[in-house]
Amino acid sequence: MTGSWLQRQAQLHPERPAFYWQNKSWSFAALQAEVYQYAAYYQPLLQGVGRVAIFSDNKPEMVFTILALWEMGIEVQCLNTRLTNKELTFQLQDAGCSLVITDSPFELADGRFLSFGKSEEASFPIGDHQVYQPAQIASVMYTSGTTGHPKGVPQTFGNHQASAEATQQNLTISVADCWLCAVPLYHISGLSIVLRMLHLGISMRLYSRFDPNEMAADLLKGAGTVVSLVSKMLRDILPCVPHEGFPALRYILLGGGPIDRGLLEHCQHKQLSVIQSYGMTETCSQVVALPPENASAKLGSSGIPLRNVQLKIVVPQQMLDSAQQAEAVGEIYLKGPAIVSSYLNGRGQEQWDQKGWFATGDLGYLDEEGYLYVVSRSSDLIISGGENIYPAEVEQALQQHPAIIEAAVVGQDNTQWGQEAVAFVVVDQAVSKQALLDSLEDTIAHYKFPRRFFQIDALPRTASGKVIKRRLLSEERVNEIE
Repeated sequence: MTGSWLQRQAQLHPERPAFYWQNKSWSFAALQAEVYQYAAYYQPLLQGVGRVAIFSDNKPEMVFTILALWEMGIEVQCLNTRLTNKELTFQLQDAGCSLVITDSPFELADGRFLSFGKSEEASFPIGDHQVYQPAQIASVMYTSGTTGHPKGVPQTFGNHQASAEATQQNLTISVADCWLCAVPLYHISGLSIVLRMLHLGISMRLYSRFDPNEMAADLLKGAGTVVSLVSKMLRDILPCVPHEGFPALRYILLGGGPIDRGLLEHCQHKQLSVIQSYGMTETCSQVVALPPENASAKLGSSGIPLRNVQLKIVVPQQMLDSAQQAEAVGEIYLKGPAIVSSYLNGRGQEQWDQKGWFATGDLGYLDEEGYLYVVSRSSDLIISGGENIYPAEVEQALQQHPAIIEAAVVGQDNTQWGQEAVAFVVVDQAVSKQALLDSLEDTIAHYKFPRRFFQIDALPRTASGKVIKRRLLSEERVNEIE
């Protein structure tokens, strides 16, 4: 076995702090010993298995299991615990994964479950298999698209390494940093912190969930220097922040969609350095971020490309003037080592051109100094509380109801969650809001449910038949279904 990042950290820096959970801590040497006990437990149970799914919310056993599987050369499929059985079954079958490690089994037709566990053995037999190789798949996460069909994203160790190193350069991350993680490990925002710990040799503090009072208390004690938040979490923790800020906190890395200018200005008043960023599952976390020194001058921008990331804006020809000017809105294209090169099973091949550029589907523009401003995320994408909601997926689920002829789902601003889903439906019989919500049970996750429903006579469409969703956003909200 060659190339284990965990082994390297344990050998070079055995006493350096690696992992914190509540009132417990592990050095890199202790973390390796713990992980080896997990690997010793799993190894005889996973002979010949190449990919294993994990279904869990944040807890130490999840971290130890992920690291144990990587030491064994096994790919990890990350399952969102908020999905329905139907959604989970599709992802497992599509990824060809028949074994799930979890302490919360769910209904699964084909496959088997294995509980988290560890052996009292201090080590496990190390074979000659290779691990942590650049082209080797480390993790698989699913992301929906505008068609509503989820796609598996195979993220390699090379992708993760490039992401970690670019983040290190942008935020001047050193071994003295401790990254607080209250975002889910099954999201790239959470898993990327584990990879930064392993590759950069920093420490991380894990939380089972985000509690603003708990995190603020830890920050007041100097228990973290960097934290990843989405706008809802940032808004919730602000009342807990003293006027002079937190003594040891260097940066808040903000992801998960747009944020209003007023909130950022409030953060500045409380001495919080908020770094806006732009990234997605396919880019293994952030690929664009604001340099800290320009956070005030470029308020509202997502920043500039990180190290080794190329970015261009592709503007439709009909929208160009005779000369290309700055701030022309177009689709955001990306290229670089942190960006995956395909989806599982050949899906979405059209998103990569022959030169390796990845078409994000997001719209944005560059100012004269090359700073990115994102206008809309994946055109129709709704980001609510840090979770992605793809309207096409919700629309397809709604249209299974016999009363609905057609449906369109759009996002509207919500002060608590950032955005929320709203549905416009054409019906041929009377239907209640509760009946529509009941029809979505066991089909899509609850966070994807529309908060409001409006009945309209017909969806506005272009000459080619495409629904004009911006018209729906400006529609007077009448005929709400109760």
